[in-house]
Amino acid sequence: MKIVIIDDHALIRSGISSALFNSKYKVVAEASSVEEGLAVVNSYKPDICLIDINLGSGSGIDLIKKSINNGSNAKFVILSMHDDLATLDLAKQAGACGYITKGAPIEHLLGVLDVVATDNDKFIKRGNFQKGLESRDFGITPRELEVLSLLPTGATAVAISGILFLTEATIKTHLASIYRKLGAANRAQAVSIGIDNKLITN
Repeated sequence: MKIVIIDDHALIRSGISSALFNSKYKVVAEASSVEEGLAVVNSYKPDICLIDINLGSGSGIDLIKKSINNGSNAKFVILSMHDDLATLDLAKQAGACGYITKGAPIEHLLGVLDVVATDNDKFIKRGNFQKGLESRDFGITPRELEVLSLLPTGATAVAISGILFLTEATIKTHLASIYRKLGAANRAQAVSIGIDNKLITN
């Protein structure tokens, strides 16, 4: 997957590039402004663009809108120091597929990239959204919540089936439903999203 990083801080760009070095995501270009960003998006045709919401002389939101208007098929993920609902909504409305705060761990960034790369419909966020962002239940059923609550223990599907007195096949069906509803690609992402949204409390 080709990635471009657009941020007006060289250290941020360098840090992300280093973090992604051994991953399946290849950083093919960097930019520090809206103008440079538009040029690299047009030239490199990236799969995903990581874009700072504040670019000094311009806005990452404007960059997304202009890139989409120019016909870009890239998926856009906002990088931001802000963790408020208003900024999150701006990113969604502009056409971003993901949003992550700069203070989030690198595994959260990778989790966002994994979901964005494989799902055209999900908007995924990671970071510190305690301020004003209500937790979501994602449509998780009571039985699915029981299964989800056991995932942090490392219990296998077989072990969970024994605990809940259900068949292994039933547990696997519940797990598939949980991952789909949360937009998670694996157990670790499901646990992270569950904790973020207070579905898992211990």
